[in-house]
Amino acid sequence: MTAFARPDRRPTLRSLASLLAGRTAFRLALLGANAVLLARWGEAGYEPYAAAMGTAQVLTTLTTLGIEKSALKLVPRALRTGPQLITVLLVSALLLTGAAVLWLVGTALFVQSGSSGGSGGFGGSPVALGLLAGLYAALLGLNTVLVGLCRSLDRNRADVLNFAALSLVIATGAGGVSLLGWGPVAFTGWILGGTALLNLAQLPALYRATGRPVRGGVVRPVMTTSALMACGDIAASGTVSLLFVLLGASRHHEQTGHLYLMILASSVLLNGFGYLLRLFQPHVSLTLRSVDPASLDRRVVRRLLPVAAVGAVWSAGSLWLMWSAEQAGLVPPPVAVLLLYVLGIPLIFTVGSLNYLLENATPHTLRATAVSALGGLVCAVLLGLFLVPALGALGAVTALTAGEVAHAVLARLLLRSRTVRSRAPSTPPLRSRAPSTRTTTPPTTRPTVPTDLGAPR
Repeated sequence: MTAFARPDRRPTLRSLASLLAGRTAFRLALLGANAVLLARWGEAGYEPYAAAMGTAQVLTTLTTLGIEKSALKLVPRALRTGPQLITVLLVSALLLTGAAVLWLVGTALFVQSGSSGGSGGFGGSPVALGLLAGLYAALLGLNTVLVGLCRSLDRNRADVLNFAALSLVIATGAGGVSLLGWGPVAFTGWILGGTALLNLAQLPALYRATGRPVRGGVVRPVMTTSALMACGDIAASGTVSLLFVLLGASRHHEQTGHLYLMILASSVLLNGFGYLLRLFQPHVSLTLRSVDPASLDRRVVRRLLPVAAVGAVWSAGSLWLMWSAEQAGLVPPPVAVLLLYVLGIPLIFTVGSLNYLLENATPHTLRATAVSALGGLVCAVLLGLFLVPALGALGAVTALTAGEVAHAVLARLLLRSRTVRSRAPSTPPLRSRAPSTRTTTPPTTRPTVPTDLGAPR
């Protein structure tokens, strides 16, 4: 019988090492495989593959839609509703992935039927490559949810084995490109098939952990929490995908491969950082559930604006430095793009850490950081409309970091307005102090997004 709630969910050093090793192996295999692809296909052959995979990246986030983070936050707290939570989260992930697959297939068929001037073949066309890239991104998102559900049940071994197998699939695909001369469509189809098989392998154990019937009071809080926790990830991957579209449509479209390689290289570090945060999420969520609002304001909220100000100045200076170095011929364009992104990583890490604490604190801070993340997406895309045509991939990276600055500023404004409103009513007069201990319990505000679902505190 699965224990759905444990008194302490802090990961041990051994489990941390094994889980991080599995994810790191996957990211390094992906990065090494793409180096092989670029060497075998050349820049002209690699560009359409990079554009397809980069644009499809948002589907990985859309098919998870905060479900993994919601599971890691809610399932460890639940004593009686754990199996019902697993049921709701698993069905949600399967429905989202099914909807994405149907949309991709329908769009591909519509585009293919509309392009009547082509050769009529579907196998090697850009439509086929885009379809396979989208399906792979959607199934990779489902894979992330499935192993996240396993981790929420304290089944860490499934996560390690899954990503070790994914690394092997990608490595053998790179071998097919190098030894058998596979093209982009064949390679993408290979990793898509491997991901689909691994997803099927996870389902039986998760099905046994589900519980039925599901109470109506469980579904809505889970869906609301998942949607709000997804906003930050959707904004991040949506920004990258839209900037890929802008770069591909600009006169600097040949730099698409540079940007995609930069995303892959940085993903080893950034995804490792995000994954480490999610490993500690059950413990952090339980700790922050009873946090003092004044302490949260002092330690987290008040740091948002200084971080944004320093980040804006730092990003502008980094852009000028890398643009000058590229124009002077000191560094090649791909290296300039990578270095500019490396210079922006401290800002991304800092805003991401503050966002992580706000997500796991109170319902209000979760809503505020979700809205501000979407505002950062809008800011990054609007700035990208000007910077990408002018500066190419350098402009895309700068727009990306500008979105992080906007995220921090908007979160500070939203949380500041709430803080000012909450300070407006002053404390009762001193003469009523003694009898008021019971009658002045914090009134009326019930969280609109309950996060414990009735689990005892």
